[in-house]
Amino acid sequence: MKILLALAPLTMIIGIGCNQNQDSFRVSSESVEVPPPDPRAKKMWKANLPEAKTRAAKNGKLVFVDFTGSSWCPPCIALHEHVLTQKEFLDYAEQNFELVALDFPRDTSKAPKTLNEAALKYKVEGFPTIIVMEANGRELHRLVGFNYKNAKAYTADLKKALGR
Repeated sequence: MKILLALAPLTMIIGIGCNQNQDSFRVSSESVEVPPPDPRAKKMWKANLPEAKTRAAKNGKLVFVDFTGSSWCPPCIALHEHVLTQKEFLDYAEQNFELVALDFPRDTSKAPKTLNEAALKYKVEGFPTIIVMEANGRELHRLVGFNYKNAKAYTADLKKALGR
């Protein structure tokens, strides 16, 4: 029963959609062409938050967590394609972050328990949610949704928000 109550808020998130502005976000055939991903992206993005925190502590970095629905959430897919796999973002991330993507299926009952626990712990209320935290888990910055900025503008905003 406790598990069902704990999963209820996350299920509501999925049922409502990716984020509060999902209806205003549509990638049309007239959209900007998707740039090819930087080859470093596959190596840099990991899926284990505890391991990323350990690496961050060891390397003096922050942890950048992407709570995403990479197969079903249009803003999540666009953020990944236009920003999180691009050279401008990865150049900055390589020096400052351990990158973690926590990828949720549309049906949260099929998600691994650790994903649901992380979403509850960090109070994820929409997808995509980006959280930048210290290695100890203290949240420094949060972004919900995607405003369709390119990698250069997104990274500049991130640098400004984090002061690094």
